Amino acid sequence: MTSSDIPQPGDITKEQFASYLSRYPAVVETISQSKGAKDGQKTLSELDQYRYVDAVETFGLGKQKREMNLDDVKMLVEWKLRHGKFRPTLMSLVSSNPPSSSQTIQFAIRFYANSKDAGSAIRMLSELKGIGPATASLLLSVHDADNVLFFSDEAYYWLCCGGKKESIKYTPKEYLALQTEADALMKRLGVSAMDVEKVAYVLMKQPDMTKKPIADAAAEVKAPAKAATPATSSSSKKRK
Repeated sequence: MTSSDIPQPGDITKEQFASYLSRYPAVVETISQSKGAKDGQKTLSELDQYRYVDAVETFGLGKQKREMNLDDVKMLVEWKLRHGKFRPTLMSLVSSNPPSSSQTIQFAIRFYANSKDAGSAIRMLSELKGIGPATASLLLSVHDADNVLFFSDEAYYWLCCGGKKESIKYTPKEYLALQTEADALMKRLGVSAMDVEKVAYVLMKQPDMTKKPIADAAAEVKAPAKAATPATSSSSKKRK
């Protein structure tokens, strides 16, 4: 599928959006199976559960169960590296932050909770080692999954580049443009930032699957998953 075949954010209907969103689990499971997991690692599907469900339930504003610490940040970074482009030095940089870095995180989150100024909160989070605007937006997004979009490559390609995989510099200016486009789509269709992120992933990461009926795409994922289950033990292993 070329960029001209991808439905544009300003044209996609609510029905089309819902259709692509429903394909996200199948797309992620396919990628998770293809990547596998080393001993002690969580699979991409397990990390996806943490990023989109567990972390949101734990840190979501208004229902926050506890404050985010460095281990939580590392888990989200691990998801980011497995879900998108792998950057070999990123985890070591993030891990070099002192335990006191949690204070920087909480200051930024409290600032955002009071101001709803995502740009400024992201700049505060970017003071941490290894945390640029993209990763900072990820940390903020699990605190407000409805409104704050994660600065993923796929979201930027779809919302800001017309579906073309153009160069990204990961600057605050680019994130502002991305969030502006996302806000317009969210308002028009009545959808969340999290759902926009997932639809962008389906469209850009596995575009060939968007040509197939939902049931067919899901069936292709489920069949090999059953065969692989007996040999998969990563879900019972703790992350190092």
